[in-house]
Amino acid sequence: MITNWVREIVEESGFPGATLKIGAVVQHPDGRKVKITGGAFWGTYGVSNFWYWRPILANGELGPEEHGYGWDPNGRAVL
Repeated sequence: MITNWVREIVEESGFPGATLKIGAVVQHPDGRKVKITGGAFWGTYGVSNFWYWRPILANGELGPEEHGYGWDPNGRAVL
């Protein structure tokens, strides 16, 4: 399990992906707006940063679900 002090250090460092939240609408690195539908930054034993999202289509509806590792919605590179 992850101790609280480890979580605090990582989250305070502004680690890319830590700001993604389920339900948030963010810009994907490829330029599309997407809605985060699932996933987590933290896993059982450390950083997971694996997410599910659906692109927001031109008509406002959600496209098919996609998934992958998180990114920084503020545009910083993910290490």
